Amino acid sequence: MYSPRQKILWFAFSTRIFIILLQAVFNALIPDHDANVFLSPEDPALRKSTGDVFVEKFLGGMKRWDGQYFIHIAQYGYTYENCLAFFPLFPLLVRHIAYILNSVTSGFINFHSNLLISATLINFIFFIKSADVLHRLSLRVLRSESRAYKSVILYCVNPASIFFVAPYSETLFAFMSFYTMLKCTEPETLRFANIDMISALPAGFSMITRSNGSVNLGFILYTSFKNTIEKTIPEILYKYKTLKNKMIVPALLLPLFTSGLALFMTVIIAIIPFVLVQTYNYFKFCILSEHNLPEFLSNSEFVLPGSAESPWCNNSLPLSYSYIQSHYWEVGFFKYYQVKQLPNFMLAMPILVIILFNCLSYIKNNIRLCLRLGLKDNILNFGYASKMPYKPKQYSKGFGANDPIYFVYIVHIMFLTIFCIVFVHIQVSTRLLASASPILYWICSSKMNVGPTPTSDQNTINEHFRRIGMGKRIPSHHLSIANLEGVDNMYSKWKTFIISRRMPDFHSRFIQCYFLGYFIIGTIFFANFYPWT
Repeated sequence: MYSPRQKILWFAFSTRIFIILLQAVFNALIPDHDANVFLSPEDPALRKSTGDVFVEKFLGGMKRWDGQYFIHIAQYGYTYENCLAFFPLFPLLVRHIAYILNSVTSGFINFHSNLLISATLINFIFFIKSADVLHRLSLRVLRSESRAYKSVILYCVNPASIFFVAPYSETLFAFMSFYTMLKCTEPETLRFANIDMISALPAGFSMITRSNGSVNLGFILYTSFKNTIEKTIPEILYKYKTLKNKMIVPALLLPLFTSGLALFMTVIIAIIPFVLVQTYNYFKFCILSEHNLPEFLSNSEFVLPGSAESPWCNNSLPLSYSYIQSHYWEVGFFKYYQVKQLPNFMLAMPILVIILFNCLSYIKNNIRLCLRLGLKDNILNFGYASKMPYKPKQYSKGFGANDPIYFVYIVHIMFLTIFCIVFVHIQVSTRLLASASPILYWICSSKMNVGPTPTSDQNTINEHFRRIGMGKRIPSHHLSIANLEGVDNMYSKWKTFIISRRMPDFHSRFIQCYFLGYFIIGTIFFANFYPWT
């Protein structure tokens, strides 16, 4: 029998294998749609062996849409200005792992094939790691083994799953984002001056993985702010009230100084990678120079390095991203609101409705908590009981009712959701939100009721373990998952409630159909260059 963590890791592994096989089958069965999008120029001198043909047949269905850009950047670098829309950490990892693979397989397959294998391998490993990190984060925030388990199982079949396997940066970004959030929930013993400075590393890496990674700095800032207000200042005031020698009052302020210094250092460490990337972009495209690109890459309608022709180069803060998104993809304030884009709005509707409805319900049901910015209700009394304590109303059916721990996650996902609705190509919302925040999975795990099976009765489970000689009782943290899954599922690497159980109510069936439907249909559509999320 597998433990909850083992079940999660095996299910993450199994779903990656299934997606790879599914895209390979349907890429072979269905002709590719002519999407009229960017295709990376092919090096005419690149030889193709039988092994290269096999890799193209087996993994070629994942080199679609933006996957073309990521593989192109990994192989040739930032050859065109529009490539700057794709941040460098993922293609850099792909390139360096491909170099290692190429040193072993150069006699069988070419470098381009190794890049595709490298991208698949990186996403495979980082997805399993991200599922593990999400499980640890969910256990801390949800404080429920069952809900944490359900959340990660849903993450493994999330509606944007194909983008977590294809050569996209979603998986790497999810890992860095979840890890940043996890470090911001570390217990006090692992902190220095109200902040775990190690959180700067995943936050900084997320900022050079996807453009919305900069929002992850909010978790670091909020964690330091919350700990300062709720712990440091009350402790200082308490010590001040009990102080006999007023001469050492300045020493009481030392924790505030160290907290501010630690926060400043953490933020600086986090933004250094982003600053270096932007500096590289400026020198590559805004300083007049020869590009030295081979001929097959030079004949392009795109702006080449060293041309110094772009308007963003003359900005007081020369950042390329917003200009490139607006110029090449027409991203802007309500620019995507056109009748012809209605199908894309319908594709994004489920995730937007789920998140907005539940997050707005949280804000409505916890309005005073939100006005306090998620701080304790007696914070103004600095730890002393209020004469008339406020007793919040109980909303047992609402997501995260009366729980301040959700506040920062709600603010984060609401900001990204509204940004998606107002600015971006709306279909991108599904993969952007699914990779940036655990809120979708936490909401759905709270709404999903999994009915009992004949092998999920507690007496049946205990009898099973007694019979096979594992003692009289199963560990409590295993029992909750065994009750959820049943004995049969707990012995399977891939069989879980999301694919083996019939849900008892409409909300649960809707979530099941939404996740599994997008999981399968999205893989088939994406592999054949049909529009998807």
